[in-house]
Amino acid sequence: MFGPPPREVGCRLAAYIEERRRELVTSVVRKPGAAQDVAEKLAFASAFLDRLCRELLDGDGAAVEQWADAEADPVAAAERARIVNDACAALSAGFVAEHGTSDDVVSYLALRAAQVDQRLRADRSATAREAEPERPLQRDAVVASLLAAMDARDRATCEHSRAVGMWCSRLAAALGCAAPERTFAALAGTLHDIGKIATPSEILLKPGPLDEAEWVEMRAHAQIGAKMLEQVPTLCDLAPIVRAHHERVDGSGYPDGLAGDAIPLAARIVAVADAFHAMISNRPYRGALSISGAIDELSAGAGSQWDAPIVTAMIAIVRPAKAEPGGRAVFGSR
Repeated sequence: MFGPPPREVGCRLAAYIEERRRELVTSVVRKPGAAQDVAEKLAFASAFLDRLCRELLDGDGAAVEQWADAEADPVAAAERARIVNDACAALSAGFVAEHGTSDDVVSYLALRAAQVDQRLRADRSATAREAEPERPLQRDAVVASLLAAMDARDRATCEHSRAVGMWCSRLAAALGCAAPERTFAALAGTLHDIGKIATPSEILLKPGPLDEAEWVEMRAHAQIGAKMLEQVPTLCDLAPIVRAHHERVDGSGYPDGLAGDAIPLAARIVAVADAFHAMISNRPYRGALSISGAIDELSAGAGSQWDAPIVTAMIAIVRPAKAEPGGRAVFGSR
């Protein structure tokens, strides 16, 4: 049953909302959107936060839903849904930055944003209600809300995640996977780093090498992301993939030391796509590698770090691209 996070965490989030209300409301209504009266948008955003706080403090899981039903307006629906999504994303990023890891909060806000979006946009006529029961929360809406939260936390990580999802789709197709498996792999790639929402900024954006303690926190993102997705009914099947995307076929990966075929196929696909895109991208701690250099690194790790047939498929996809000379280095993804 959907509901607020544990009471202690919920009260902390409610307090955070109250502390940040003015700047939060102002920021989300000033973003580009439909040309509506600013005062009206301010009132809407403030009312949403009021209901969210009531739900968190009273444990009333229907407070936001009932309010959203009353607010339904086909003309204003898209702009109001945008305000809700932006507010929840900003709350996720800000709360985690101030209070640290909280997958309860991030999962809750992502679900709430998607659910309110759906209720605001739904046809609320009596005829429609009788003719068609309310549809379950759509997977795409939850994914969009999670990505919005990640984008608010760190745009580069969000862009990387979208790119990895695209590469996963191409890899799955090259491996002969059917359409459902390609979609599944793409979703897993898109959300593989969702746990980094909870990684402290000083680690996530550190311009130099991580020390051992920082690596422990960085590596936790796979488990945190999996735990977050386990709480989302439409995405829970992705949790084992997100947890396993840093496993290595030789068994030396993390967090569980899985090896070979014990690592789910989708996770092995994500591992190659993730590493390749990380190699060819600029990061705070190093510059990008050329495509030919990335191919060399993938080849060197085939059969030990990465699944060899998947590496072969990846090279077949990218080799036609023009490659500039590049040196070798130790590359991968945090």
